[in-house]
Amino acid sequence: MSGEKPQRVLGVSIWGIFLLFLGVVFLLQTLGVLRWGLWGTLWQFWPVLIIIIGLGILLRRYNAWLVSLLVLAIFGTCLGIAIWQYSPSLSSGIVTRGYSEPLDGLERAQIEIDFSAGSVTIGSLPLGSPNFVEVDSKVRNNRDTINADFHQQDGEGELYLSTVNQRSWGGDGIGWEVRFTKSIPLVINIKSAASSMELDLSGLQATKLRLDVDAGNYIVTTPSKAGTSNIEIEANAANIEVTIPDGVAAKIQVDTNLSVLDVDENRFPQQGGYYMSQDFVSAENRVELEIDCDVGRVQVK
Repeated sequence: MSGEKPQRVLGVSIWGIFLLFLGVVFLLQTLGVLRWGLWGTLWQFWPVLIIIIGLGILLRRYNAWLVSLLVLAIFGTCLGIAIWQYSPSLSSGIVTRGYSEPLDGLERAQIEIDFSAGSVTIGSLPLGSPNFVEVDSKVRNNRDTINADFHQQDGEGELYLSTVNQRSWGGDGIGWEVRFTKSIPLVINIKSAASSMELDLSGLQATKLRLDVDAGNYIVTTPSKAGTSNIEIEANAANIEVTIPDGVAAKIQVDTNLSVLDVDENRFPQQGGYYMSQDFVSAENRVELEIDCDVGRVQVK
């Protein structure tokens, strides 16, 4: 009949609720209430997204508020179970391991690190140290040892560090402290997920750094006396904080989606599509920084 109004279909913004859930988790992790390594457990609940999308389709004609509360309850339950599963692993069977490699005539080195679900700090060895690298690690048990593959030829070294038996998103409770020599140029590639990572490169001759990360907290201090350093950061669902030491110029290009961006424009004024120090072209020590971040927070200071 022409006088009847069509029934209104109530839709539920599943992705809106999902982003709200992510925001709450990130806030609690930033405040220190939840550990960043929790993502290693929480990621196992990804099939719940399919279930929720299906519920949204089936219940789209029902009250949108009731469906939204149901979706939030499901997300909250998953978070509660993840916290319960993750907490016991923090103190179960922790074993300390160590690894070192002598400098032994090295003139330069390439380093690749593959690490998930734990904490990592990277810094520099004291001047005069005879070693190229030293690693102290805390792992959950005797099976989760450090996997180190090192080769040297014609003054160039190649080092690959990972963890034996570390499953993707599953290394809860693992912690590394890695220190490199200040004496030679380094190229560093890091792939990480669900981790808390602090990279202090200020004392290193790191000419290139590539950081490919997902779901975690990553703090980077760039080199202070390495000439020109190229740094590329690709991140998803992560908190990225980059500190450029005083006296180091920088050219910064940032591409973000659903992320909060905070760049110190007093030091790095915006010029078109990038931020750049006034003395970047003439500076002796400078950083070319590119950041691509989807869902998260980026701070450069």
